[in-house]
Amino acid sequence: MDYVVIGNIIIDDIVLPDGTTRMNTLGGAGTHAVMGIRVWSERVGFVSAVGVDFPADHWATLTASGVDLAGVRRERLPTPRAWQLFEEDGKRTEVFRTDFQDLLRLESEPSHFPPAYVGARGVYILTDRSDTLHSWVAFLRSKGVSLILWEPSPYWMNPQQREKFAAVLSEVDIVCPDLESASCLYEETEPQALLQAMHRDGARLAALRMGKKGSLVAERGGQIHAIPIWPARVVDVTGAGNAYCGGLLVGYAETGDARAAGLYGAVSASFAVEQFGPIPWRPELFQEARRRLEALQGMMLA
Repeated sequence: MDYVVIGNIIIDDIVLPDGTTRMNTLGGAGTHAVMGIRVWSERVGFVSAVGVDFPADHWATLTASGVDLAGVRRERLPTPRAWQLFEEDGKRTEVFRTDFQDLLRLESEPSHFPPAYVGARGVYILTDRSDTLHSWVAFLRSKGVSLILWEPSPYWMNPQQREKFAAVLSEVDIVCPDLESASCLYEETEPQALLQAMHRDGARLAALRMGKKGSLVAERGGQIHAIPIWPARVVDVTGAGNAYCGGLLVGYAETGDARAAGLYGAVSASFAVEQFGPIPWRPELFQEARRRLEALQGMMLA
């Protein structure tokens, strides 16, 4: 595999501000991230878990995407499920309907990593458990993975966790939180100040996702790049940030350039918001992704 995602698969029950609901929607940070990568790459592996009750149609969707599912195991537990509640101002409240201990039992560990994934160019990881995260990073480095992107979950993003957060930054290569959670962690609201705070805490490449306002991306000591969004027809923003992270990972692996990586992320996010659920795979996505990338590059030069 060129790229591997280590993250969760859940089933979302989505409630929009106007009362519209979309129940039993395939979701999860891992699912959205893997499709954010799939927009750019044919060789993507997935390390995750589902329960015995995971719907056959959702499995068929994952299979049809062309993502390698050798790392997705079935456990004798219920598949995680969550309400995704949206408000008019864009705020989202996630309410898990699965016991927290069951969520932790479904998290993947290095022993679940398929041998065929060794040698991946880049890995995305999201986990709530600090011990598991450190184990994963050590394992991946031992297998020659030179590019690790960490998307911190809400568990990490409070002032009491800052020391642990900083410890992780020194171990991974890219960190990509959203503006709200980073503001909570650092008790600061100014986006550039947040980016600089992550660099001071050890981040090598930091990307700050800001929803409609786009994103900021910078390497430590480098220029801060303001990345615009693609003017997509927005249906549902669930998973857009995760897809952005997937695109960011590919962009940096392919170019080694922070600005270009942010543009890859913006393109992946643009596909994610155009429907409920993860990006539906279709062969023409590669060409369309390149078209959007070139257009965004032109917007930044204008």
